[in-house]
Amino acid sequence: MGKTLKISLFTALFAAFALVSCSNSIEGLQTSDTMLSLTTFNAKMTDDLAFKVKRFKKMEFVLAENSSDIICIQDLYGNNVLDEVRNMLKRDYGYDYSLYAKTSNDDEDLEYTEAQTIPASCSTNDIAPVISCVMQNCPDYDAGCIVQSCWQSFLELPTDCRNCMIGGGMEAISGGSYNEILEKCMQTTRIPAKRLEYEFSGNSGVLLASKLPMSNKQPVKLRSFGRMRTAVAANVSKEGIGKIQIICTSLSPVSSAEYDGFGESWEDEQLTQIEQILAIPAEDDVVQRIILGDFDGNLAAGNIRENNPAPVALLEENGWYDPYFDIDTKEGPDCTLCPENPFVPDNAEESVPDHIFFMERKGYGFSSSRIFLNEFTELNTEEETKTRYSVSDRYGITVTMTVE
Repeated sequence: MGKTLKISLFTALFAAFALVSCSNSIEGLQTSDTMLSLTTFNAKMTDDLAFKVKRFKKMEFVLAENSSDIICIQDLYGNNVLDEVRNMLKRDYGYDYSLYAKTSNDDEDLEYTEAQTIPASCSTNDIAPVISCVMQNCPDYDAGCIVQSCWQSFLELPTDCRNCMIGGGMEAISGGSYNEILEKCMQTTRIPAKRLEYEFSGNSGVLLASKLPMSNKQPVKLRSFGRMRTAVAANVSKEGIGKIQIICTSLSPVSSAEYDGFGESWEDEQLTQIEQILAIPAEDDVVQRIILGDFDGNLAAGNIRENNPAPVALLEENGWYDPYFDIDTKEGPDCTLCPENPFVPDNAEESVPDHIFFMERKGYGFSSSRIFLNEFTELNTEEETKTRYSVSDRYGITVTMTVE
């Protein structure tokens, strides 16, 4: 009886051990071979945020929270910043492989804007009644006479022409500048093509780092204005998954600054950049494609309101899937641009401009979470003040993909 009990106990323990062992493998592969983890983070290493030097020093400490296979970091602008972060990741965190687009304002392949022709506000036919009125009533071009006799003719001009002719008020004409205004409003404006120059000497701000060897590296310059924007693509492989294409990028943000780039607006530039990213070719044996980075917008989900949705919507229309937004809770996903961040105004709306998109959904399981929540205090002993700050005005996102 005792012997039978011992055999049964041994059998049970062996079965339990076998069950645990099996739960950590798939057809002989370790779970780690069938999993790929990725992190995206906009570090905002620019002068747009205070404490840039202090934030950079804290960055190494904050990055210790991350243990993913792949990390995509954006807004690493400035001389040698990309190299310094790349070296940090390799030295301290095992990211032996990395890629960024080496760009400069001295590059010979920088594009030119297209020449533009802006038509005159007033055509000859538009302005004929005004000219006729002036010639009949005020042949000496007396300013007072023009205003008194031809006011109705000015009011009857087409909208654009009227705005040009009396945009400065009738006082401009009564001040004696009728001929100058007439000449300006009938003149076609030609804007020649120009070679754009970028902030930070044209340096790129996107870094893709990996603990897995990279192949088929493809740095791509995106059509951009103000700061050089790029996408960098590379393949990585895992035995239990296969070959995966990773694309790390950051779109131009929609800005209140005047736009003078390749497109019609900041919004138009973003969609052009998405189209360039979607055009990056993938090898035939790639089983999964992933795009991650800063897309400056999000669709609505839970408590997260829609914010500049066009770039994300265009990706979704082309079949890309964002597991961070695939949720059932009413609260929705956690924001990455959040009022609780010291660099974000208290009255700002929560949003998620950061995303990790997957081309293939079938056959994979996904889990996602927010990362890099941090806060520090700057003490000023002379003024006896405390200032809260973070490494960035953003938090990051981590996603783990597992073969089912």
